[in-house]
Amino acid sequence: MATSAGWVLGRLLLPNLALVTIGLAMGILQWFILRVHFQKAWKWILATVIGWSLGSMITYALFPDGMDFLVGLVTGICTGVAQWVILRREVQWAGWWIVINVVAWTTGLALLPGVILTGVIVGLITATALALLLMHRSHLSIPTDKEMRDHQQ
Repeated sequence: MATSAGWVLGRLLLPNLALVTIGLAMGILQWFILRVHFQKAWKWILATVIGWSLGSMITYALFPDGMDFLVGLVTGICTGVAQWVILRREVQWAGWWIVINVVAWTTGLALLPGVILTGVIVGLITATALALLLMHRSHLSIPTDKEMRDHQQ
């Protein structure tokens, strides 16, 4: 639900700066979950801000209001690719994260619009997908401190 909360906080608290605040809020709230799974999880925050901001800038420049499907498509691709850069070292099948983001954001923005409903839909889709991906850690991932302690016992 970190994505849901980040979306709502970014949209409601500082709506004039939503281009950056949504990405920052989502990244920070997702980081709270991912920090126990990833070494250097702070990079997730940076990736999310960059991906979200890039996607938002592209959509604001190219698409008029009412093109929610395309906005979801571009934002999902940009955010998904930016986060995939971090995720690919941590889980197997990380490429699916890009597809999941596209599905989540196009569904949330185009099919079920509204600040709260969009956040809930995107959050449910991405949280479920991330939980499944985390079950299949990559052989390239570096064990977290908690995993190292558990392994030593």
